[in-house]
Amino acid sequence: MHMLRLVVVYGLGFAACSTARNIVNLQPDHQGTRLLPLTNANSSAPVLVERGVSARCGSEFGRCAPGKCCSTAGYCGDTKSHCSSPDCQIDYGHCDAHITPGGPPTDKIPRPLIGNVPYGPRFIRSCTVPGTIALTFDDGPKEYTQDLLDLLDKYEAKVTFFVTGNNNAKGEIDSPGMPWASLIQRMHRSGHQVASHTWSHQDLSKVTQSQRRVQLLWNEVALRNILGTIPTYMRPPYSSCTAESGCLNDLGALGYHVILYDIDTEDYSHDSPEAIQKSKDIFDRNLDSRIEFDRPWLAIAHDVHEQTVHNLTEHMLKKLLAEGYRAVTVGECLGDPPELWYRKDDNFDERNARKSNRSKDSVTKAISVDGMCGTQTTCLGSRFGPCCSSTGFCGNMSSFCGAGCQSDSGYCGDNIGAAYTGSGKKAAKSDAGSLLQLSPSVAVVILLALMVLME
Repeated sequence: MHMLRLVVVYGLGFAACSTARNIVNLQPDHQGTRLLPLTNANSSAPVLVERGVSARCGSEFGRCAPGKCCSTAGYCGDTKSHCSSPDCQIDYGHCDAHITPGGPPTDKIPRPLIGNVPYGPRFIRSCTVPGTIALTFDDGPKEYTQDLLDLLDKYEAKVTFFVTGNNNAKGEIDSPGMPWASLIQRMHRSGHQVASHTWSHQDLSKVTQSQRRVQLLWNEVALRNILGTIPTYMRPPYSSCTAESGCLNDLGALGYHVILYDIDTEDYSHDSPEAIQKSKDIFDRNLDSRIEFDRPWLAIAHDVHEQTVHNLTEHMLKKLLAEGYRAVTVGECLGDPPELWYRKDDNFDERNARKSNRSKDSVTKAISVDGMCGTQTTCLGSRFGPCCSSTGFCGNMSSFCGAGCQSDSGYCGDNIGAAYTGSGKKAAKSDAGSLLQLSPSVAVVILLALMVLME
């Protein structure tokens, strides 16, 4: 009998340990769970495993099968890691960069080269108006952009946003199911300058002339859909636009001022609380090294990085104000009047510009950065999924987007793909019907223990 009790104790102890270990297998809508979704809801294996059996693609292997995307590593697949730009190889399969913005084309808009600021094929690397600093932010909008706009309002500072149309799996900027259009409208309303950073962040020196035009014209269509105008200022991704490739001439033919910078904060390499000090030091060293007291500057940063928005930007604002500078747009730092920053599409009625299908309350909320949603945060634009469940968590399954879904804090409905946001990773599906899922071996031990107790 003593031995039988030992079996019971062992069985229950083993079950308890296994139960504790399996708590991570809770249902995805359990309110204590923070979702760490897989890249593909229909795949139970990691992407690296899938790649081992996937078809190859790229310059050495050719195109993927129809509907498949060619990843930056040269494997075919249909996950967001395969299909999201700019890493997806646009010549060798489908990419989200191939999604065309709606509305009439912009290629027929007149493009007179007006004003004193040089157009392409010339680069502009620095400002000309003394006492000004133009802070610029590339690659957005993204989940931190709203916080950045709040900070700029606090300091009454004006900046320039070089907007990308569809990069990093965020979805098209003019899509009604996304929060990006309202953020871009807020930029414009607040007196910031909205400029182009291409449609999907391709290297303009490495694509064909036709692809280069698409990168600019499609972004124009999306921005026109949002603002009713197209920008005359742009910055090439990776600051890459060589004369040899024909890029600079093409941008000049499209009537763009091609903007670079003379302060690179390198924030893309220092996005952690410990490392961001290096970007602060870069900014400070440049200002401290100036010979002329009011020498103007043109700085580059990226609003897609958390530390840039929540740490670096306020430091730069405090530093430049302490040194007697004004934070202004690129257009202002070049002495260009605001009416020359944009071109109007006379054939497009601004009243037809796309409107967000979300409530006004949802537009003003911060985008969730921790997977939680509700009174102050929305799931739209978050990497966790677009829907806010009844328990206040973001996700992309029916338990988040269906009954009880909070429509003022995210998307609700069956057509989840139309509102897809974030990193592109869908939550792993679970068939669990209860809190605990025990392995067969554990079940046998528990059954044996129960039989002993019944004797």
